[in-house]
Amino acid sequence: MGSIGVGDAAPGFNLESVNMGTVSLGDYIGKRAVIIFGRYFGCPVCQYDFDELIAKVDKNREKAEIIYFTQSSPEVARKFIMEHELEFPVIPVPKEDGHYKVYNDYSVRNMGIGTTIEILRRASIAKKAGKTHGEYEGRETQSPADFVVDETGKIIWAHRGVLDLEKILGFLNST
Repeated sequence: MGSIGVGDAAPGFNLESVNMGTVSLGDYIGKRAVIIFGRYFGCPVCQYDFDELIAKVDKNREKAEIIYFTQSSPEVARKFIMEHELEFPVIPVPKEDGHYKVYNDYSVRNMGIGTTIEILRRASIAKKAGKTHGEYEGRETQSPADFVVDETGKIIWAHRGVLDLEKILGFLNST
């Protein structure tokens, strides 16, 4: 199975978010979208990265809309985001036939060695920031990933690994 990437049409989806109703990729045609695949909200690295995303998203909303996927259950996701006033959808991806379909559609698979090392490094940073491990959900070996989709629904940025907002913002500012 090949990997979807830059130049490919972004796979469509139509899923229920915990904070903005049903969300479809078609809702974003005519806009740029940053699609972020987190792991699950019990993960301290994901908690830390989510806080970083919230801190930087308001300043950069004019560049692209955000769509956030998680493998957390709707209950856990709803509880986690409850304290935040978000202007982007958080979508718990349902497991279908033992797989997280949207993750598979975007070829977001298990972490490689480089991502594993970065997760461990970032876990130390998250711990120093006071993040603690919560409930285990999803696949523990799941890689995070992010994509930028242009106004026509084509992928113009693809990255599998730990969220790097500076690189995403650099890319958005250069295009």
